[in-house]
Amino acid sequence: MIHLTPQDIELQSQATTKEGAIRAVGRLLVDNGVIAPGYVESMLGREQQANTFLGNGIAIPHGMQADRELIHHTGIAVVQIPDGVVWNPDQVVRLVVGIAALSDEHLGILAALTDVLDDPVMARRLAETDSADEIIAALHRRGGGESPAPVEELPNAVRLEIPLLAGAGLHARPATFFVEVASKFTSEIRVEFNGKSANGKAMASLLKLGVEGGSTICLVASGPDADAALQALKEAIEGGLGEEEEVKARVAEEAGWKPESDLSHWVGGISASPGIAIGRLYHFQTSRIVVEDVPQDPDTAEREIKQALETAHEQLSDIYEAVKARCGKNEATIFRAHQAFLTDPDLLAEVCELVKAGHGAAWSWQQTINARVAEVELVNNERLAGRAVDLHDVGQRVLRVLAPTECSDISLPNEPVILVAEDLTPSHTARLDPQRILGLCTAGGGPTSHTAIIARSLDIPAIVGAGPSLLEQADGILCILDGTTGRLYIAPSEADLRSAQNYQIDLNRRRDVEFQTRYQPAILTDGQRLEVVANIGKPADAALAVEAGAEGVGLMRTEFLFLARDTPPTEEEQFEAYRTMTQALNGLPLIIRTLDIGGDKVVPYLSLPREDNPFLGTRGIRLCLRQPELFIPQLRAIYRASTTGPVKIMFPMIATMEELRAAKALAEQVRQELGVAPVEIGIMIEVPAAAVMAPELAQEADFFSIGTNDLAQYVFAMDRMHPVLAKQVDGLHPSVLRMIEMTTRAACAAGKWVGVCGGIAGDPRGAIILAGLGVSELSMNLPSIAAIKARLRGISLAQAKTVAVKALACKTAAEVRELLLP
Repeated sequence: MIHLTPQDIELQSQATTKEGAIRAVGRLLVDNGVIAPGYVESMLGREQQANTFLGNGIAIPHGMQADRELIHHTGIAVVQIPDGVVWNPDQVVRLVVGIAALSDEHLGILAALTDVLDDPVMARRLAETDSADEIIAALHRRGGGESPAPVEELPNAVRLEIPLLAGAGLHARPATFFVEVASKFTSEIRVEFNGKSANGKAMASLLKLGVEGGSTICLVASGPDADAALQALKEAIEGGLGEEEEVKARVAEEAGWKPESDLSHWVGGISASPGIAIGRLYHFQTSRIVVEDVPQDPDTAEREIKQALETAHEQLSDIYEAVKARCGKNEATIFRAHQAFLTDPDLLAEVCELVKAGHGAAWSWQQTINARVAEVELVNNERLAGRAVDLHDVGQRVLRVLAPTECSDISLPNEPVILVAEDLTPSHTARLDPQRILGLCTAGGGPTSHTAIIARSLDIPAIVGAGPSLLEQADGILCILDGTTGRLYIAPSEADLRSAQNYQIDLNRRRDVEFQTRYQPAILTDGQRLEVVANIGKPADAALAVEAGAEGVGLMRTEFLFLARDTPPTEEEQFEAYRTMTQALNGLPLIIRTLDIGGDKVVPYLSLPREDNPFLGTRGIRLCLRQPELFIPQLRAIYRASTTGPVKIMFPMIATMEELRAAKALAEQVRQELGVAPVEIGIMIEVPAAAVMAPELAQEADFFSIGTNDLAQYVFAMDRMHPVLAKQVDGLHPSVLRMIEMTTRAACAAGKWVGVCGGIAGDPRGAIILAGLGVSELSMNLPSIAAIKARLRGISLAQAKTVAVKALACKTAAEVRELLLP
């Protein structure tokens, strides 16, 4: 909520005309840095369209929606005119309350203002007082006047429940618009909200309800034109109540791009990185099939071949259903034919004969299928010979299941492309040149996969988990990739291309506005502040984080010092890296996560034993405690760096109290040896055991940081890089959100703060839900910082809590992703 100060009040103004009064209050807003001078003309223009007189000598002039870019931040100014000024015939104003609104944070003052309207004595006193503090006190209180009336049934009433668009609460502009529409009808119209009722034809009455954007209200009409009145009000609300440009722009952005034509040919996946890309597809083969003739036990080889055939059959079923749904049955029929090849008993018999002769399964399949393809190519019938291509595709599909693969080098065309792949390894995504990649689309993977993480860090629109039908699209075809909705549109029309290009321009314009305000803190409309910090991986990123608007570093991944080298880094190397960061941050906090090697991150020189399931093996803090020769030099470097700037330590993969105590004991031993001051020590909440034990862990940790990517994979017991299952590993699933709520509740009870450094922190929907769950710090990749801060500044904590409660009650991640946002 806004808090007025004496400099927001001008007493004893001598304005003699309505225009003079509006210019006076506008000048006050300009002087206080709330608006640009041009917005004063917008306030005068609004007065030509609507009457802002409330009654009892009070008016609330405000500008037009189209000029909101002239508002620097939400603010209110008050000009007192004791002698009064004629506003309209029979309307005299003595208190002018000028409003410049970018958000709903002024609703509290408007609600208090309506209390003054109900108290003529108070209104007159404020018009004559020589104390700015008295005006401030009156506009900061609630309940001095009458509350909205309780709900009372109207005779023969027609009722309609309808949600307001996010951002279009019943504050000054929308309430004025609502009253204008309602006043055109003779029927009595009421608005019901939270058990209270307001006169739909009286702006002051509507303002008392304090309805924020995204809330659901009930419209009640009684009279001869009740149905027509409700229909008109419904259309007005769906149109944004005069807030069309800003509201529809944000709703459109969050909903993604919409094709102009009936563009039915598209491939759907999971949004990994928002934005839109327009370009040609390029199929990137991340690996080549390696086929060696290694003899096998015939029974084992035959079993492997049959399993591979079944897997390929299931893949083709998925492709058939996906293509049929999007392109029609005729287009999909070819994949039924592919399945028929797999059930050919003669083909299987020939493969098994080679296996029995002492050859390996993959080699036997390759030899047999190659021979079949060669035979079909020689058929003296062009149409039948063309089936050789289909047979070859089927053969390769089975071979990819049977044979091992080797990674290939990245090779891209000179023209920027939309890169399509079955999946991308961390090493591939890390070596991508963003200048040559317009967008990414993978058949496998999920929202927490490395492809998604790297795409967001490079600010490249991306889709993951699109399924095998993605790989059937023609190389070089022109497409539109919408990373927000997770759709890849194939061969769009000229009208669709123009529409997508315009959307891209508008999106870039909004991003520019967000970037210009990136240094403003993420203060919610009711005063709650969230820290927005950065995830980084190398020293140079610290300066880039500050430039991006980060308020510090919430996750410094130290693995970068240990990877791509033959020996571990020395204590001195680590100290210099950390000191470089503290200097770049210049007093902003730096949270250093200790070494998190293991799982998908392998360091050859450590010679770790092979594990059947490395994600459930020796990784993170488990490795550090078992190899103190790695851990102690790192702790020494961190503590030394703590003398150069504000540093915190964070231990990864803590699952038990014993691990936390052992790590803290080793850290304390190092600290005492160095003779430096203590630093805050926190832990990552990445496994369900830590979330369940959060009340106990909070007694010994200074803070929690929730790694939602790993937490999701351990909640689901699914590898987030699994080619088939990864798409289900979603940090916005209710099960993961309930783990987060359990953690924040425990931390709050212990007086400790909670951050989130997983992927959902950098997603607008995720950020709002996390704020509502009690998270106070959001750490994300650099491109997301400005947008998330701007989005948070437009909501209240109450709205975030409402969304969070709804999200916890959902049954699926899809339901969470469909929730209406404020």
